[in-house]
Amino acid sequence: MYSRDFSVNTVEFSDVDEQASMLTGWQQEYQQLGSGRFVGALSTVQTDEFHFIRESTNTSLHERIMPPPDQVVIGICNTDADGHLLNGRPLTQDLLIVLDGSRAHHFRTNGPIELLGISVPRELFLSQLHEQDDASVRRWLDLSVMQIDAGAASMLRQYFALASELMQHPADGPARSFSPRALASTAISNVALALSLQQGHHDLEATLPSRQRRERIVHNAIDYMRQHAGDEIGILDVCRATHVSRRTLQYCFEERLDISPLQYLKALRLNAAHREIKRRNVQDGVCDRQDTIGNLAALCGFNHASRFASEYKKMFGVLPSETALQVSRN
Repeated sequence: MYSRDFSVNTVEFSDVDEQASMLTGWQQEYQQLGSGRFVGALSTVQTDEFHFIRESTNTSLHERIMPPPDQVVIGICNTDADGHLLNGRPLTQDLLIVLDGSRAHHFRTNGPIELLGISVPRELFLSQLHEQDDASVRRWLDLSVMQIDAGAASMLRQYFALASELMQHPADGPARSFSPRALASTAISNVALALSLQQGHHDLEATLPSRQRRERIVHNAIDYMRQHAGDEIGILDVCRATHVSRRTLQYCFEERLDISPLQYLKALRLNAAHREIKRRNVQDGVCDRQDTIGNLAALCGFNHASRFASEYKKMFGVLPSETALQVSRN
């Protein structure tokens, strides 16, 4: 049986940070943007060369992810819904995802989503791109999201569907007659063929420099927000730190993450508080929760503890004290 040749690992999560930390060698940080309790799942199949990944989440998130530096990730969105963004570009079922591990990528999910992908050594992937010049390959890797031939897209969805079935039912079902290695090799060959047929042309190639500039603006703004989340900063402070106008900052955030800078700053502070509550209770055990929550409200830029508790419950579906109690019990 093929179940002896590979292992399938599936874990369900109720904590967004736990899910973000599960992929070995990946640098990931998830910020919850949607309201309610987080529910997610991650399934993986590992072979010598390939790593199948299926990930699902139930609410709006900003995911900053960086695959291992020597890897390329090829994937698709398996959710028929609008509003998802990858590096500021719309992400639908008909588009190919290609993530280069040499840089960070930004997912903005707009609700429930399932992503399917294969992580493969970069050199192995590039070796499949026969007779392609370096400039074309670099553009493909920079774009991250690409329209490919409809037939190729349909074929890839079938391969990923088989891989998904294999991860759900490794001992039986239609994927039983396929090995992960065969599925991955065939999928990568078809991706390489689809990219080769593009012949280096894409409608967004000419806009790459400006898109990369906007990406840097958002990246620098988020770094500044993270460093000063506990300070009394406003959007004008972020503009000064990133050397752009308020209008430019607003446009860049709305394009890249479909959220305003002010909304993102509030979400960032709430997520930081969520992590700090968990950290303090794990580190210190049962402590004075009211004192912890009161201090955290101030540390995360909230002037009133009651308003902080209200915004926290709206975001995570529970009060700060309930998070502290749950961590203490665990």
